[in-house]
Amino acid sequence: MPDQYNVLVSPSADRKLASHIEFLSRVNEMAAARLYTAYGEALCLLATSPKICPPYNPPKMTDADLRAKLFAKRYRIVFEIIGNSVYIYDIQDCRQDADKSLVE
Repeated sequence: MPDQYNVLVSPSADRKLASHIEFLSRVNEMAAARLYTAYGEALCLLATSPKICPPYNPPKMTDADLRAKLFAKRYRIVFEIIGNSVYIYDIQDCRQDADKSLVE
């Protein structure tokens, strides 16, 4: 087991989070800053201990061995561990319908 994992964020997941932060910053800048900080903390955990996160079973079957990390009370990072890398495929707002997810 590696001491440190490479964390790679898909462009679509990155855009999704940026969109959430941008929207939130128009309403409450402090809340947007908290979301950004919580995301950074989640990335740090994924870089050191991604295997502590539970499996994620998306609505549609997939061959990927997905896991999920909740952060900021209502956001979910969907990722897969391959070798010494963590691939983040999606960032979901758990208040939204699952059918809007990139990973179904």
